[in-house]
This record gives sequence, C-alpha cells and structure tokens, in this order.
Amino acid sequence: MTNTPFGPEDMARRKKRAIATALILVALVALFFITTIVRLGGSVAMRSM
Repeated sequence: MTNTPFGPEDMARRKKRAIATALILVALVALFFITTIVRLGGSVAMRSM
C-alpha cells in the first residue's frame, strides 16, 4: 500500500491536468513572444548595439 492519499485515478487526472496547464502556459509564452516580435518589427533582431 502506498502512502499517497490519492488513488490511481486521481493521480492520472492530476497528471493530465498538469500537462494541459503546462501546454497552455507554453502557448501563452509563445503568443506573447510572437506578438512582441511582430509589434517591434523584424528588424529589431538585426539592429546593431
């Protein structure tokens, strides 16, 4: 017997929810990054310091 208070079904549900949350977070970060690049313009990356 394991010491976890959650059953296997609960753990599977939590894992799926954690993966979904991680994917949503990655999608939001990518969206913000792309939006920033588009708003600043593509030439910002090529600008010399």
